[in-house]
Amino acid sequence: MDEQNKKPIETTSKEEFYKRLEEELNKNHTWPTRYMYKFIVPNEEAKIEEVKKRFEKEYDFKQNFSRSGKYVSLTFITTEDSPESIINQYKKMEDIEGLIAI
Repeated sequence: MDEQNKKPIETTSKEEFYKRLEEELNKNHTWPTRYMYKFIVPNEEAKIEEVKKRFEKEYDFKQNFSRSGKYVSLTFITTEDSPESIINQYKKMEDIEGLIAI
């Protein structure tokens, strides 16, 4: 808990992250735009499929395995209409255990 603001620290940092992301997206893209999402997950078929299922739009897809084979990077390229659509996509992924968004 952040004693000065009386807010949970985690919530504040997520909000700040998404606010900064929105600002950067607006500054660096014109809309609609092609956008690349990259995630790392444990190399488990169920995890890979769960990430794929959460993309509702058509996408180009690529996966690369770590040297040890323990992890896999998943790259999705889609056309997005706004920063909000990108942020919403990241939020859909937040509860996938072991997922790292890059």
